[in-house]
Amino acid sequence: MIKTLKGEHYYGRNYSNRHATSTYLSNKFQAKVRDDPGYSIPGIVNETRRLFMLDISQKIAARTKQKALEALRGNDMEQYHRLWDYVATVKNSNPDSHISLQIDRRNVEERAIFQRIYYGLGALKNGFLKGCRPIIGLDGCFLKSPFGDQLLTALGRDANENMFPISFAVVEVENYDSWSWFLQELISQIGRGNKGVAYTFISDRQKGLVHAIEELFLESKHRFCLKHMFENFKQRFKNQDLRNMFWEVAAATSMPEHETAIANLARADP
Repeated sequence: MIKTLKGEHYYGRNYSNRHATSTYLSNKFQAKVRDDPGYSIPGIVNETRRLFMLDISQKIAARTKQKALEALRGNDMEQYHRLWDYVATVKNSNPDSHISLQIDRRNVEERAIFQRIYYGLGALKNGFLKGCRPIIGLDGCFLKSPFGDQLLTALGRDANENMFPISFAVVEVENYDSWSWFLQELISQIGRGNKGVAYTFISDRQKGLVHAIEELFLESKHRFCLKHMFENFKQRFKNQDLRNMFWEVAAATSMPEHETAIANLARADP
């Protein structure tokens, strides 16, 4: 702090300060990041200049946000060590739930590595078996996390035509092995059918899923999502009339109507 100055001051303000580290700034931005986890990196840069008259780099701003998030919800790596406690807590509070945690112990010299977790609450299981149709939609997507992984989901259809979640799983990659494991856990939770009726599955032909269903659900039908089929259809056929005829085929409610719609589509573009 300058307490006494003899003479005139001609220098401009300096907007850099080596003490403005990401650790210091993360404490200042915790409230903003808590209220808005999507708070942008450029926003942190601009807000730092406005509040503290400091210029920081995008790199420091990114570290600031990361440390603020870690302070609020803990380090991602530390959370994996608490999964066993989480499984036990869910089973104690929801006794009818089915949760399966699988870890990789192949490298005995190092710590066991998280591989997969299947998560199905008892209330969702009972709701599906008592109030939903025997139709299950299966899908997978990438997770935006530091460790990647993929999310597999099973959805039902209730009496109001709404999607009803049954269960989900986090797996290392989407392939035959992970889908087969997911479906085996699903069988342990809801069986291979409900009230003597086999399930009908709907998917967009994910990797390995078709073969896994054929092996584990011998009596079940497997149909494919029209939305995904239509996206492939649009890439090849640009004619709007052909696209309309595609939906006429899909909407047919009897075999004669279906065959007529198929014949019309074939004549329009052999």
